[in-house]
Amino acid sequence: MHQNTQPEAYQSYPAIAPEKYKGKLDGQVAIVTGTSAGTGVPIAKALAAAGASVVCVARREPAIKSLVEEIKAAGGKAIAVAEDVASKGAAQRIVKQAESAFGPVDILINNAGISRIGPVAEEPDDVDLWWRVHEVNVRAPVALTRAVLPGMIERKKGYVISISSGVLYMALPCMSAYSSSKAAITKFHEALAIELQGTGVYSFTSTPGVVKTELGAPTDAINKNAMEHPGMKAFLGMMNNPNAFKPQDADVLANLTVAMVVDDCFKSLNGKFINGSKDATAIMEEAKKEGAGRIGSEDMYTVRMHQL
Repeated sequence: MHQNTQPEAYQSYPAIAPEKYKGKLDGQVAIVTGTSAGTGVPIAKALAAAGASVVCVARREPAIKSLVEEIKAAGGKAIAVAEDVASKGAAQRIVKQAESAFGPVDILINNAGISRIGPVAEEPDDVDLWWRVHEVNVRAPVALTRAVLPGMIERKKGYVISISSGVLYMALPCMSAYSSSKAAITKFHEALAIELQGTGVYSFTSTPGVVKTELGAPTDAINKNAMEHPGMKAFLGMMNNPNAFKPQDADVLANLTVAMVVDDCFKSLNGKFINGSKDATAIMEEAKKEGAGRIGSEDMYTVRMHQL
């Protein structure tokens, strides 16, 4: 989600404090996409701080090279891989470079994402720009997941996490491409988790809440016109109201991501949609109970359709 004003942000909390996980990922290899800006940067840093060797992937090479230097300066291990994740063969190239540099991939974080803001009726006839959102937000994560799964299954360990969004359960004007893509990747992980039962490989989606990023910024006439749509104005007004949605520091999602691949309690949440916009302490405590407590008995954190 994109926000123009930034009141005091919701901060991280003790249950996912970085110092708890220092060294817990030593010897593990993580791929993080979308690391040139936004949530991908703190996620890459947090994984490196926990000991993982991090493959930083994005199109903007100068930005990811700068991130890699920052990680190395802090004593971490990282390489930069400049790729458009949606391009043909990108998944195989990324995994090959990761394995060449560090070894088999243990963690995949599908963070790269784009948005398309505009009424469907105003899209060009070929709707290529609309579909581009699904190429980046759905097809690329699925391709990367497919590229790392055989090795993870063979070694009986691994984590695949895609960054989703709370918009998947909202009806938002002018954001049909983005919201439908996030719904699609979330349901993909639910199904994948069932397929992976007993393999030692775990699958999740998570949402960062209201974090200020470049995502959704108007870039062309259709996007700019969409910002004047009454429904979009109402939505942005709501998002800019701190009483309705409190903004969140991107480090919260980064720390939660590390917790999800280190803390065994999250294994009982396999396939779930983890809401990173709220303190996960209660979730973690409930997940430790037999059958994941209320989470299991009430099928919580699963996107589903309510019926009569």
